[in-house]
Amino acid sequence: MDVLAAMGVFVKVVDLKSFSLAAAELGVSSSSVSKQISQLEQHVGARLLQRTTRRLFVTEVGEAYYEKCQNILAEVEEAESLVSQLQGEPRGILKITCNMTFGQMQLSKAIPEYMRLHPDVKVDVTLDDRAPDLIRDGFDMAIRIADPHLPDSSLVAREISKIPMYICATPQYLEEHGTPESPAALVDHNCLIFVHAANANQWSLFKAGEQSTVQVSGDMRANNSLVVRESALQHRGIANLADFVIERFATSGDLVRVFPSYQPERLSIFAVYPDRKYISPKVSSFISFFQQWLADHQLQNLWADG
Repeated sequence: MDVLAAMGVFVKVVDLKSFSLAAAELGVSSSSVSKQISQLEQHVGARLLQRTTRRLFVTEVGEAYYEKCQNILAEVEEAESLVSQLQGEPRGILKITCNMTFGQMQLSKAIPEYMRLHPDVKVDVTLDDRAPDLIRDGFDMAIRIADPHLPDSSLVAREISKIPMYICATPQYLEEHGTPESPAALVDHNCLIFVHAANANQWSLFKAGEQSTVQVSGDMRANNSLVVRESALQHRGIANLADFVIERFATSGDLVRVFPSYQPERLSIFAVYPDRKYISPKVSSFISFFQQWLADHQLQNLWADG
């Protein structure tokens, strides 16, 4: 029996609380997982898991052993990362999670360029506006906009760029409902809200060094900014959207800036990754690449700031 491999299987079973889910994640059969757990329990001479037809429980011994296995597997990964780092070339599978719309419209364009530069790296991308547990879910890194959500002190969040957010609407909406003369006047308008944004219903603008923040509301809330954008394009209300989301419609004039004399709020883009002594070349190289890619592809003069 490969004890290290069995430890990895055991940790995966505990993380997912399921033999079948662990088997699917590892690409093996459930019977293989069960066999490795049984062999591991025989090896250590203790019951690690209690199984019923409906649930799986970790024993007291299993809990203590699980923590040790996590530490051992992390040390092994660090050792392999160090070797890879000394070899100098990024390689292996890079697992990334990212905000949905940003991933569709920005990250998706950058990844093929990165892979052309690093042919030994395979990329596995998951798009989700909810912040996952990087360690539990096996991600190497996350790209998050605004609040990086770091409930785990073992994570690092590195700011790699900023995104301006523009309060905008169609000319037809403003003609029918009037253009608000100040941010405070937004309370009298139908504001379309992207619920996963860090500034979901508190929109901020800046002028002469002063910040104006307004609590907004409206008849439509969505967990995807493209849905919000479409509702704005249908003259339903005022939206607060990232520059890359509205670029085409700002250029065509379908959307106009509501407060041209104010500077927009800028949200941060973070690269989030486990705080390890040795960062793998695939992670460090992608962060450096993507930071430069964002700088090279930053939108210029979408609307001149006030």
